[in-house]
Amino acid sequence: MTGLGVVRAPRCGDREGADRAARLSAVLAALTQTGPPIRLVHPIEEVAVLAAYEALASAAVPRPFGGEDIGVALGVEEGIDGLKADYYRGILKDGPLGASPIVFPLTTPNTVAARISILLDLRGESFTLCGGSLSGAQAMGLALAAVREARSRAMLAGGATAVERAFLDALARAGRPDGGEVGSGACLLLLEAASSTGGGAGELLGYAEGFGRGDVADAVQACLEDAGVPADRVRRVLVASAGDARSLLEAIRRLAPGAAIGRSPAPHLYAASFPLAVAEAVRAAEGPVLVVGTDCLSGASAALVRGGALR
Repeated sequence: MTGLGVVRAPRCGDREGADRAARLSAVLAALTQTGPPIRLVHPIEEVAVLAAYEALASAAVPRPFGGEDIGVALGVEEGIDGLKADYYRGILKDGPLGASPIVFPLTTPNTVAARISILLDLRGESFTLCGGSLSGAQAMGLALAAVREARSRAMLAGGATAVERAFLDALARAGRPDGGEVGSGACLLLLEAASSTGGGAGELLGYAEGFGRGDVADAVQACLEDAGVPADRVRRVLVASAGDARSLLEAIRRLAPGAAIGRSPAPHLYAASFPLAVAEAVRAAEGPVLVVGTDCLSGASAALVRGGALR
């Protein structure tokens, strides 16, 4: 992992919000020097483009890049659910006049990854993952496979979301009232083959998924096997899921009995929560750290991370 871009979910008007606005303004100004004016119409575009730009910048990659060596794997879902709800509400209320041609492209999940690819001129493979709260994790797993198999020299991978009130209201009606707060965030990492990094960077040692009964155990065991690391070497675990599922914690304690268990810095950022936990593990410059996330559909993802010189 040679590059890292993190955008956390600020509340409107606070210091972090002002910082994000200034960072985004600087990025758009830099990109328009080499291209036409850029108009971003939704927070998920803003956080995704900003995180992607800063991930490339931290790896000293030119922006825009202008080549096929870097691909994109982005996890989204909740980030567009609220937008789609508002869009179709407008159609129901006003008919065809309520269909905004500006917003319409964003009702398609792969629009955000396409915006990153176009604005930063990344001509490699582009993937959009829509697996709910684990889509950011699944994007990282897909990117890891692409780099390992030499299908791509490097991959920009992670998740982005912009949690809308309409989405939180829908969760409450479905019996899940603890959906978090309205906000947005993104985390993207630049993954490259170990032979090309020259050492000193963070490492994604292994990744795996599990489904159904035993999802956490299956994901963790397969991840450790993928990394070739025994469980007794894991000293820290970060849980990238919202809530305190007893079965999840019990499974982690059985699988890594000597590890300290911590929390993701932003468990309610859905698609971005798992990559954000990976970023925290990388920044800690320690390892190996096990990152584990679950969703409400009996799915689990696990990644084993070794920290490095990324900030």
